[in-house]
Amino acid sequence: MLNALEEAVRDTYETLRSTDPSFCGCARCQEDVLTMAMNQAHPRYVVGDPLGSAVTRVALARRQLQAELSVIVLDAIRRVAAAPRHPKEVDGGASH
Repeated sequence: MLNALEEAVRDTYETLRSTDPSFCGCARCQEDVLTMAMNQAHPRYVVGDPLGSAVTRVALARRQLQAELSVIVLDAIRRVAAAPRHPKEVDGGASH
């Protein structure tokens, strides 16, 4: 069993991360953003059944859900950028 939404949140993060070069992309900030976003989004669990998994992935590809995920991930990026949980020297090159 896995939460199919995790893949969609990660994809959304990767897309949006590149739009703001000032945001720290270190592993700690990335995990903080993904955790925050996953906690805000409604989970979509699937089992190994290929049909069920495919149906869930199609539902996750809908524009409305993509827009909702973008809002959630952007909010998480802004919140993490405002209060990163690491020293500035470890931030992957971006300044905070």
